[in-house]
Amino acid sequence: MNRKLLRDLAALREGFTSLEEMAVALRAHPGFEDLHRATLSRWLREPSPRAAVAVKVLKSRRPAARLRIAQPQTLSLIPSWMLTWEAEGGKPYGLLETQLGIVAKVQPTRHGGPAMEQLMAGEVDVASVPGDMLGQLGRVCRRVCLLSKSYVTGIATRPIEAVSDLKGKTFGIVAGSAFATRLSEVTRTWGIEMRPPLVFSTPKDIVHALLERQINGMIGSEPSVSQVRRAVARSLQAYPIREGLLGWFEMHVAVNMKTAPPGAVRGYLAGLQETTRYTNARKSVAAFQAEIAARFDMDQVDVRHVLANTAFSLGGLEPATILALWEREAISRT
Repeated sequence: MNRKLLRDLAALREGFTSLEEMAVALRAHPGFEDLHRATLSRWLREPSPRAAVAVKVLKSRRPAARLRIAQPQTLSLIPSWMLTWEAEGGKPYGLLETQLGIVAKVQPTRHGGPAMEQLMAGEVDVASVPGDMLGQLGRVCRRVCLLSKSYVTGIATRPIEAVSDLKGKTFGIVAGSAFATRLSEVTRTWGIEMRPPLVFSTPKDIVHALLERQINGMIGSEPSVSQVRRAVARSLQAYPIREGLLGWFEMHVAVNMKTAPPGAVRGYLAGLQETTRYTNARKSVAAFQAEIAARFDMDQVDVRHVLANTAFSLGGLEPATILALWEREAISRT
């Protein structure tokens, strides 16, 4: 029995580029959520009864489900984007399909507003949404966990080093983003008289407004802010707003409880654990920064700065949401 089990484990191991990828595939299944590669390494020498169950799981793997994801095209969501990038050896890219058997359809959005709207309309199962918008989720859609925290970024036509420098300024924001809420919080908290932000359909419209002196700056996320700054650079001096002045901007994972397939969500979270670890380990490496710059159409210097001020962490898991999803899965199986 053990010899056959050893052969089966060794054969299955050949289908993965690393023990960690094999562990990720198993962690998407009930009973293996806390599995580590060290345990797999031990099984390859001395398999246990649990190893026999793992073999059955890996042999019977089928596409768990289709998962529809809406996420803004921003650097603060790199770990989630990695899950659907084309697979590359030694990198956790494309894990959803190649290792977890989940066929994902991604709806890219400019910012969190459209992602939230698609989630609430049931057009997607999972969305990455700003922390400032979590209050809009309602009953059907629920928060799952925190994915990243980064400084709110912005540029201005005059140096902004203190909150008092914001007085009397008019900033542009992209329609549907959460940054109008952030600016109103700054106004209320610090008692600064700021003009209401002007809302524009696209970053390109903000470029035009800056050049026409209709606004004093822009508040937003990356890569949009860097792209606007580069677009006006030849005609206008744009100063970065001091980092931390406007606080942190959080991105969270949320699900539609009616449409999200529980098994696929579990797989998505297991994949995020791997890609988050990889991103944190590589974000200070020049080669990784150059790759991200190319993927997001940014200067490498800007990417280095953004990554240095972004904390990627799959934290603050919402137990009630997870339990509700798993209960729905259990009921569907009975």
